[in-house]
Amino acid sequence: MPKRILLIDDDQDFVSMNRMALEKAGYQVLTAYDGKEGLEKAVREKPDCIVLDVMMTEETEGFHTAKAIREHEALGRTPILMLTSIREAMDLPFKYEPDEQFLPVTEFVEKPLPPAELVAKVARLTEKK
Repeated sequence: MPKRILLIDDDQDFVSMNRMALEKAGYQVLTAYDGKEGLEKAVREKPDCIVLDVMMTEETEGFHTAKAIREHEALGRTPILMLTSIREAMDLPFKYEPDEQFLPVTEFVEKPLPPAELVAKVARLTEKK
């Protein structure tokens, strides 16, 4: 059975492009276009990895979604790859680092990220699970 990846991002082009790349690599891909839908699908589907944007309907929605995902026992160890352009969009002078309390994700990566690199990161994260 193929590993299941949940893409949570409001950019439909980003989702389409990366969905195709992940499916070509043999993954089953689930999609959500905001944090609420993403959380609901994560709880219901229990994916093997979650790729999560930050800025969706709210500028920091992804941060709240990551915390909400981690509150579910069944998802506590699910890798979350936070993929965003928040630093550039908000001109932030610092980098975000995963942190169990404030940023409970496995890895934080800046957009843009070529689809092949996303596939490689997902492969590495799902191997660890």
